[in-house]
Amino acid sequence: MKDEWKRNFRSVTFRLSDGTTVTGKLNIGEYAVVSDFLKHSRHQFLVLSDAEPCGSEGNVVIVNRDEITCVEMKLPSVK
Repeated sequence: MKDEWKRNFRSVTFRLSDGTTVTGKLNIGEYAVVSDFLKHSRHQFLVLSDAEPCGSEGNVVIVNRDEITCVEMKLPSVK
């Protein structure tokens, strides 16, 4: 059986408890918005692709959700 998952990436910035800021793309799967994913998802660790921690880019960063103090989302432009 093939394991399938929905790709639904959103650009986010996480500010962590130690002051670190990490920007990247979070796959929110079947959720419509990032806030729903964060409220209802049971994942303890969140994976950011194309992440830019500490000035580098093109990385994958795994973040413990307990360390997140602030989340900023880039909203899609309205036409």
